[in-house]
Amino acid sequence: MRSLPWFICAAVLAVVASAACRWRKPGVPPTALPPVAEHGPGLQGRVCSQAIEGKAASAIGERTCSLLLGFLHDARPTLNVSTLATGVDPHTQAGVLAADWHIRTAGEARGTLAWLLEEGHRALYPQVCRILFSVPRTAREREIVLLNDRFDPVRLAHCIDNLERAMPDLRASRLLGSRVDLARGVLAWDMSRAIHVARAAYDCGMQTEAQAWAVIEQAASQVFAQMASWQEVAVSYLLGRAMWAGPGAGLQRQLAFVRHCLDDSNSPMRGVRYHAARHGV
Repeated sequence: MRSLPWFICAAVLAVVASAACRWRKPGVPPTALPPVAEHGPGLQGRVCSQAIEGKAASAIGERTCSLLLGFLHDARPTLNVSTLATGVDPHTQAGVLAADWHIRTAGEARGTLAWLLEEGHRALYPQVCRILFSVPRTAREREIVLLNDRFDPVRLAHCIDNLERAMPDLRASRLLGSRVDLARGVLAWDMSRAIHVARAAYDCGMQTEAQAWAVIEQAASQVFAQMASWQEVAVSYLLGRAMWAGPGAGLQRQLAFVRHCLDDSNSPMRGVRYHAARHGV
């Protein structure tokens, strides 16, 4: 009979071991990933607010720069990044929130946004990397079981498997260059999604303008404070995407879109100096 995949075995072992492990909280060894490197120079380009006129141009331009972070998750070259409203039909946005995020009310939108801003997948990512890159394959099941009181073992196992299978594509893209890129984590993945959800929720009336901008500015400030270029942002986003969904056509489309964002002269990301965006929030 064909053997079960290792991550399913891990889930079974977790259930068996749960009662024995629940009374103690085993220590989690620190990740073996290296510290984040010093920030280097950002990408060059035109000023993002050059087409905006009037006394409010500076403030509006800064907000436009923040909206660019959500551009990665929407993955549409024609997406409006000049105003909070995306221009997408409200009924379509409500359907996206319901289908992709299980969000049907303003309260559910607030809860999801709070989770993305405060925890998201970056809570899981250090353990995924530690087990994937530092723990022998034969010992992975035991490590997953030991974390049963903190993480869903099936989800953790799937994320490890997804990232492992996606690594060849990430390396082949030449966007992911070193363990330093891995060490930056998946902050941009969570914050790009937060901006995406905030704008969609605003479009269909689940967030006020003030609420949506508060989410977007908080998300952008975290990213701009920790990352030094649009490429670092893109790699952080891609790592989260790969951990969540693994390799395949979806990841290939996302890699191609990121290349468009970074390299195409018509991309909005080429229309703003990263350090201008970084210090403008």
